[in-house]
Amino acid sequence: MLYQASIDDSADSKRERVIVASAVIGDRTRWRLFDKRWRNRLNQDGIEYFKSSHCDTLNGQFRKFREFGVEEGKRRTALIRDDLDTIIHDCQLVCIGVTLSVPFHQAMLADPSKFGPVPTVPYRLAFQQLIAECAKAMKLMGRGNMVSFAHDDGSDFLTLREMYKKFRAVNSRYQPIMVGFVSLDDKRYTQVQAADLAASVTRKYAEDYVLNPSPDNMKRLRASMYKIVNWIDGQVIPARDAEEAAAKAIYVV
Repeated sequence: MLYQASIDDSADSKRERVIVASAVIGDRTRWRLFDKRWRNRLNQDGIEYFKSSHCDTLNGQFRKFREFGVEEGKRRTALIRDDLDTIIHDCQLVCIGVTLSVPFHQAMLADPSKFGPVPTVPYRLAFQQLIAECAKAMKLMGRGNMVSFAHDDGSDFLTLREMYKKFRAVNSRYQPIMVGFVSLDDKRYTQVQAADLAASVTRKYAEDYVLNPSPDNMKRLRASMYKIVNWIDGQVIPARDAEEAAAKAIYVV
């Protein structure tokens, strides 16, 4: 069966604390159901498309909520975001993520003998681990499952597409499983909007854990997605079982 994984990232405003790469995965039937329910929910508030940064800051499609005042406007947009997040889970779409703290990425770059060669841009490392995780998920589901990838059509898409091609070439275990990488307009395609939302939600939990690395905050972070690979502040958070263990991958730098 062919699955589609929509990918996006989220980070703090200065991209200096934590980076999150997120994939939302589903088959054609689940994506079709999701698209209908997602658009219906947006239509209830006269919103044409979802963008997490606009939802958080009352800009773009969410600017009209400023008429209620900042506090009440943000309360209302948070309810919309929560409803959309519920739709993702109700449609049984699978969310996979990679969290990478920027300080840990710098430590990895500084110690190639321990970590090997890694990309100098944090998201490009998280991105490669993420597509490996999606491929591993296909393998765990059994023979004959494949995944194609969609990413928003931002300024870095061409770079990421070339990275995908090189990654696929050097990771032979995943070649038969990974079958494409395309760009989609995030104002038109709801599956890319879903990846944006999923990355944003997980990034907030990751930031909470970075600021306060308590067991409760780690529990909330892990619960935000089906699977998360956590690279946070000088350590790889141990996996609880083989399925949760990070996928093996050769990175392209």
